[in-house]
Amino acid sequence: MRSMRVTARSTGVIVGLTIAVLIGTGAMLAITHSNSAARQQRLVVGSYETLALMRQAVIALQDTEIGQRAYLLSGEVADLQPYERSRLRIETELRQLEAAAASDPDTMQQVREFRAAANEKLEQLNSTVTTYQLYGRDAALSFERTGAGRKTSDQLRQIANSFIEGQRLLLARRLTMLRSEQDQSDIAGLLVMAGAFLCLIVGMYIVVRSASRLEDTQRELGERSRLLQTTLESLQDPIFVIDPQGKVVAWNEPFVRFSGWDPVKQTALTRDHLLSDRLPAVRALLAPLKLDAEVPGRSQTVRASYDGRDYEVSRGAMTGGGAVVRFVDITEKLRDEMALRQGQKMEATGQLTGGMAHDFNNILQVIQANLDLMKGAVNSNPAMLARLHAAAAAADRGARLTQQLLAFARRQPLVPQPTNVARLVTDLADLLRNSLGERIAMQLRVTDDPWNARIDPGQLENAILNLAINARDAMPEGGTVTVEVANATLDRRYAALHPDVTPGPYVMVAVDDTGTGMPPEVAAQAFDPFFTTKRDGKGTGLGLSMVYGFVRQSNGHIRIDSAIGQGTSVKLYLPRTLDPLAETPAGTAHAPAGRERVLVVEDNDEVRHAVVDMLTGWGYRVVAAENPDVAAAILERDAAFDLLFTDVVMPGSMSAIELAALAQRRRPEIAVLLTSGYARDLIPMEDRPDYPMITKPYRGEELMARLRSVLAARRPPPVEPAKPPETAEKEAPPGRPRRVLLVEDEVVLRMSTTDMLEQLGCFVAGVGSGEQALELLARGGSFDLLLTDLGLPGISGEELAARVRGQFPTLPVVIASGYGRSGIQGEGLQFISKPYSAVDLQQALDHAGRMAAPS
Repeated sequence: MRSMRVTARSTGVIVGLTIAVLIGTGAMLAITHSNSAARQQRLVVGSYETLALMRQAVIALQDTEIGQRAYLLSGEVADLQPYERSRLRIETELRQLEAAAASDPDTMQQVREFRAAANEKLEQLNSTVTTYQLYGRDAALSFERTGAGRKTSDQLRQIANSFIEGQRLLLARRLTMLRSEQDQSDIAGLLVMAGAFLCLIVGMYIVVRSASRLEDTQRELGERSRLLQTTLESLQDPIFVIDPQGKVVAWNEPFVRFSGWDPVKQTALTRDHLLSDRLPAVRALLAPLKLDAEVPGRSQTVRASYDGRDYEVSRGAMTGGGAVVRFVDITEKLRDEMALRQGQKMEATGQLTGGMAHDFNNILQVIQANLDLMKGAVNSNPAMLARLHAAAAAADRGARLTQQLLAFARRQPLVPQPTNVARLVTDLADLLRNSLGERIAMQLRVTDDPWNARIDPGQLENAILNLAINARDAMPEGGTVTVEVANATLDRRYAALHPDVTPGPYVMVAVDDTGTGMPPEVAAQAFDPFFTTKRDGKGTGLGLSMVYGFVRQSNGHIRIDSAIGQGTSVKLYLPRTLDPLAETPAGTAHAPAGRERVLVVEDNDEVRHAVVDMLTGWGYRVVAAENPDVAAAILERDAAFDLLFTDVVMPGSMSAIELAALAQRRRPEIAVLLTSGYARDLIPMEDRPDYPMITKPYRGEELMARLRSVLAARRPPPVEPAKPPETAEKEAPPGRPRRVLLVEDEVVLRMSTTDMLEQLGCFVAGVGSGEQALELLARGGSFDLLLTDLGLPGISGEELAARVRGQFPTLPVVIASGYGRSGIQGEGLQFISKPYSAVDLQQALDHAGRMAAPS
């Protein structure tokens, strides 16, 4: 089959070449003779034109002579005008005659002779006219009778007759040659027609012979075309195929919708159409792709934007030329990636700032408590009292800073309640005007029938005041700040563009200014903590961060719109509530201190000692514990407490909430008061009842009032009074482990840990690896506790603990690690975090002792 195709192709090539040579030869002859005939025809026409020009020149000379004679007879100047017109015409006719005869040297020579004679004749005529005008008719007639003019006229006629006769002979020769060339051209045309007829016959034969093959090829191409179109239509992205000539040959329906092109009513698309204003969307995406330029590789991918959406435009080169172009809408992908990065950044920054703020709150708690205790001792010393007040004010500023950090981290304690936002903003207007100054005008816009929002009103006031001060700082030359309260509904379409938004009704609070505005890159970082555009010393960079964290923690939404020279607008969307507004409680005086028994649980030594001193000074009977495990042991021995005052975030195997539940099981009427530098929201909802809470740092009078209110609201005691705590017998604490096997590869850390354990009354055997510890135990070493590092050379601390618990089930194991709690769990196994203190070691020893006590 293949050889037949090769033979047929070869035969077709030979026949085609033969026919092409025949047609080419005939066409060449026809063209040659046709060109020659055309040339002869142009020469004939030129001969006719030359004869006509010569006759016109002779006639013009005759008109000149007639006009001159008429003037001589009449003497009228008007009769001289034909003479003047003929003189001008003669010059024109002679130039045209010279141009027509330029290609023939003989003819050109005759034309020059004729011009010389004509000029001579014109000079004679002009001389006669001049003589007439100067000397009169008689002098002119005397000049005319000399016969010079007649002689020149005869010479002109002789030259003209000779020229005309020569041109006639030349014209005859050219006509003969023209007829000959036309005959030869007709013959060549007949040969071309014969060749064309032969080609037609051969072509018909080839077409008829190849009809079936063509049908098969068309059928195969049709199937491939349908397969290609089906493949294109299966893609959801706009895609089209362009051939090497720049014509769009294939496309899918998404491309038609995207481009707005109608393939039925409009012409086929080309590369020029794609890059023209006719299809603006396609042009915008193809502009960075440079479709009309060569691509170094086989494929190319660029990013482009149109109508607020981002696209990934890819171009793949095809074999033989052309390309496949695809538009992929990556708007949602980029938005998700940006939201993920922003969320991760905010979460990481929030964790960092939240942890810092929590630790700083503990420090401030110690400072604030000791300052409160010192005030009573220096009442008689005004200078010292003034210093204490200054120190307390500095502690308050530090507390506000930690509150801003916690606000951004969404860990600040909030007291959300149904709030009339419009009334709150209206009441705040005077404070805002005083804060903005005289150069800033303030406008207040409140919608009719405004909704209520569930929000912390104090934090909302701080947020609005913060935004107003930022607006003031953006208008150093003065301007206008507009505070607006309106009802707003964020629909699903808006929520789709902002992943942090839940569709529904909101109360919108907007703070707009007419200041300098911010470029997009600055506005994108406006909510980042410690980011500020103010000069050094003029801002902490936490204002907008605090507002952002407060709104997000309140399940709201915040957006900022700004442009250079157009000002800035910050909008807070606060969730609407249908709950009734809370009544404002009347102010009450501080309740007097009492004699109740209080169990204080606080892991920070300085905070614990300060709280114990304050409560003892107020007359309370206080027992302190450093963590929930120790407090649980105290409650097991003696549960006769009136109040449990405990921090929320503490180390240990038991959480503060579990401790509160244990206390209420042991003594149902006990009151519980929580304290923390974190927000209430960090306590899992499913694990806690509605315990009251006071946030760090707090003042002494705030704690006193909170204690009295919690004690006043506690459950009534049962009918049978509990056994007085004074009569309860104290149980001896369980024995603490004395013999400790320490496994630590760092020599310095092993030595320091050994010193701490020995100060706690322990006998310590220290080794540097897990293998050494196993060997020591295998030789019969007797120990009460194994303390091992997690990261050891050789076997890890986890593997060592598993082996020891398998071989010595009664030996408690403590794993120390700087990377947090390990994944393994089990009875007799506990963890402490590095860096640990002697207190941490003491707690670990006590916990191990309690576990070993039952056995």
